Amino acid sequence: MYRIFDFLNGSRITRDYVDKALANGVAVIHATVNNFSTIRPYPTLAEALGELAAIREHYTRLADVVRIVQRADDFAAAQRAGQLAVILGYQNVPGIGSDLKMVELFHALGVRCIQISHNQGGPYAGGCADPVDGGLTPLGRDLIAELNRYGIVVDLSHTGDRSSLEAIKASRVPVCITHANARAVCDNVRNKSDAVLDALKENGGVIGLCYLTPMVRMDGVKPSHDDFAQHVLHVRARIGSAHIGLGSDFIEGQPPERYQEFLRKPEVYGTWPWRFPIEDLADQQRFLSSLRQRGLDDSEVRGIAGENFLKVTKTILQRGEHHERDVA
Repeated sequence: MYRIFDFLNGSRITRDYVDKALANGVAVIHATVNNFSTIRPYPTLAEALGELAAIREHYTRLADVVRIVQRADDFAAAQRAGQLAVILGYQNVPGIGSDLKMVELFHALGVRCIQISHNQGGPYAGGCADPVDGGLTPLGRDLIAELNRYGIVVDLSHTGDRSSLEAIKASRVPVCITHANARAVCDNVRNKSDAVLDALKENGGVIGLCYLTPMVRMDGVKPSHDDFAQHVLHVRARIGSAHIGLGSDFIEGQPPERYQEFLRKPEVYGTWPWRFPIEDLADQQRFLSSLRQRGLDDSEVRGIAGENFLKVTKTILQRGEHHERDVA
């Protein structure tokens, strides 16, 4: 069984789900703070802090089976304890405006991943659905420097192409695209161009390939394992398997009404119901095993399943730990 690091899982995380995830090889998930109670793509500071308080309380009640990742060695500690490691992150900058000293506060509260823009851009960078991506702003450059300093993953999943390229160049450590696919395979603005993939390779980052239906194919047909494998094979051929991970975007246990706002943008999100090419946690293992028949060796599959994201995330978190020691 492959050990899985899922860098975006939107499922309702109950005790039963944790047990099922662990039983199916899932060791780490990234949970979106601003989507915990309800989906807030553009959270205010008050909303961002309120959701952070709520999600921390939720995981406190699951503390015997869940460990919130704050340091690089928490991954190994969770494994030894038989716990699911959970990374807390935002799919947009959490309402701090130009007050970048707030990055330290969010770090102190356990946040370890922040996306610098959503579909529509903001004060830091352009979004993937903007008619024109104006690129990384001066404030965005300063934000990336702060995220680097504190060991918080810079996520570019919903960020526009120009902004992504400029953010990758600006970052002093590897960045991550936690959940997106290859635009050369599926022409969805949420997916990443070959130019962004090339830059990601140079930066040493990793892209988490995503099961969300309209990012695998846009014609309304339920994607198959073969359809999703085309994204794996394209990215592997373009930048190598060492830069591939998983960002499932699973939404098990979530009611469809949570996604009504997104469904008003069929050019990005397709139509409901989303019928994923990977059916569930057990099917995820079946798909990974099938990659051996598609020409990948076992070390490559282990990397895609979890080792690639584990390596890069530990590198980023350790930078923040070095900063803590320097300050102390």
